[in-house]
Amino acid sequence: MGKKQTKLLVIGIDQALPYFINKFLTEGLLPNIKNLVNNGVIGEAYPCPPCDTPTNWTTIATGATTAIHGVTSFYMHVPGDSFELGLNYRSRTQLVKYCKAEYLWDVADRNSMASFIFNYPSGWASKLKRGVMGLYTWEIPESFPRMIAPSKTYKLDIGNEGDGERKLLLPIKSKEITDAIEKEVFLTKTRGKNYDALKILITPSNNWQILKSSVWSNWIEVILNTTKGLLPCLFKIKVQELNSKNNYVKIKRTAIYNKIGWTYPENFGEKLIKNVFEFDLPESHDVEFMIYESMKKYLRSAREESLTLAQTVNFAKKDMNWDICFFHYHLLDSINHDSLAFLYNKSPLYNEEEAEKSLENEETAYKIVDELVGEVLKSSVDKNTIICFVSDHGAIPIWKMVNLPKFFMKAGLIKYKWNFSENGYKIDWRRTKAYPYMEPPFIWINLEGRDPFGIVKQKEYEDLKDEIIEILYDMRDPYTNEKLVDLALKKEDSDYLGLNGERIGDIIYFLKPSYGLFDGNLGMLNASFLSKNLYEKPEIYDSQVFFGAHAYFLPSTKLGDFSITAPLILSGPGIKQGEKLESPVNLIDLAPTLSQLLQIPNPKDSQGRILNEILS
Repeated sequence: MGKKQTKLLVIGIDQALPYFINKFLTEGLLPNIKNLVNNGVIGEAYPCPPCDTPTNWTTIATGATTAIHGVTSFYMHVPGDSFELGLNYRSRTQLVKYCKAEYLWDVADRNSMASFIFNYPSGWASKLKRGVMGLYTWEIPESFPRMIAPSKTYKLDIGNEGDGERKLLLPIKSKEITDAIEKEVFLTKTRGKNYDALKILITPSNNWQILKSSVWSNWIEVILNTTKGLLPCLFKIKVQELNSKNNYVKIKRTAIYNKIGWTYPENFGEKLIKNVFEFDLPESHDVEFMIYESMKKYLRSAREESLTLAQTVNFAKKDMNWDICFFHYHLLDSINHDSLAFLYNKSPLYNEEEAEKSLENEETAYKIVDELVGEVLKSSVDKNTIICFVSDHGAIPIWKMVNLPKFFMKAGLIKYKWNFSENGYKIDWRRTKAYPYMEPPFIWINLEGRDPFGIVKQKEYEDLKDEIIEILYDMRDPYTNEKLVDLALKKEDSDYLGLNGERIGDIIYFLKPSYGLFDGNLGMLNASFLSKNLYEKPEIYDSQVFFGAHAYFLPSTKLGDFSITAPLILSGPGIKQGEKLESPVNLIDLAPTLSQLLQIPNPKDSQGRILNEILS
């Protein structure tokens, strides 16, 4: 009998922090993760700058640096476009057509291995011959929504008693549905004189179902006109209460799910709806990682999301018997953005009561992650499976915002003029020498002959770069006199950071702790237009929404117990047991190491090394 094929499960937990992993492991709160550590190797890894979500999930899957794969945070400038154009397409960096590096799952596909890639912030939509890629709660452009309407309970008047069937109407509407419809259901009598059941058309092909109380219907098919066009959708109903005496019926409807446009191949989406999905998916928002409700409600919903994610991975294992699985879960990122400054004892926001509450939320979130890990390990892993528990980056506390356009205005690098029709200040390209991106933290020079509105002549280019770097280093907090920038350098000097490529700005900069550039309003990230409020804000001001960040800092940045490094745990065949890495490795090292363990070629653009020190 031949040797069994080694398999791979990558558990991607966004913004897991080494400090909390180690703390909660020591306290015995993470038994499933502890099992991985005891049977494998634990350590930390440096992300590739910019230390952000799309960049580093791409790095993990390709082994390539930002310069090579070209995935520059949530926003990307393509040479030849106007600088503000890329800021109109948030998250397009997660589309496979914009990634210039090969993914590990592409290599696996060529080597007859089936891959299941789910809820992963990169590579959509990879066309795998032997695999499946699907979306879940994490939003990526050029896809269709998974949920068209949330669940709903109807209380409908049934009128006076009568002898025949009685028609009732369920209104089907939501913000995603452009043309609301009414679904017909019929009160009917299966025995006796009183109505005791509902009859509903399940499919357009005259397939009817009789529903007694407390029994879910089969899946009901309906075509809905939505913001994404006509979509085939599915939902169920059940009779919660049928009271002929009081003349009403109470009907519960599940969420309405769309079947297409969020898995490849398409038919896998319908399988997940019918076999896995059991709760309302979170509604989409402009900013994926913000918490829009109470923390208690958010954590309750997050646990439902995590268990359904685990069920999805386990269902895919049974249905398609994947050899390789990459999945991603974003809970910890949102918690950290919301609370880190309240946990850092040198922060001006720190007090014992707030710190205790924030720590309790962190503990709950990590327990949810541990439960997710346990559910997947229980059903989808055997002795031939390598498990890689990894994050894309860490985070540090922040509590002050840097109004970068204000500094550039003061230095004469950027000019604005009032626009009456838009009630704000628009950039004046004919007088603007340099344009700052915030995510990624790049500065672009408005170069004549290269850029659509370029005014800086080639002979001025090098001197202007030196001038901008000096300006960045001279930026100070007017209240503390602290310098704001930790490192500023030219693109050509940044090879060692993996940042010398065509999508990399002329100058790269990194902030000092604990300053940030984003406080919950996406308009802050686009310097081509400033609202009156933002235009009038001072150079430095207090954070109101965001209290933890990562995208603006060097991979080695630390503040107290917190760091930008990502936790890394590897366990399974070919990996040492019960060991700890002495120093951080790099996330680019994962793809070649996993390829070695799987005995397949490296992704062709991989730049990392094989982590021989962890191999048994």
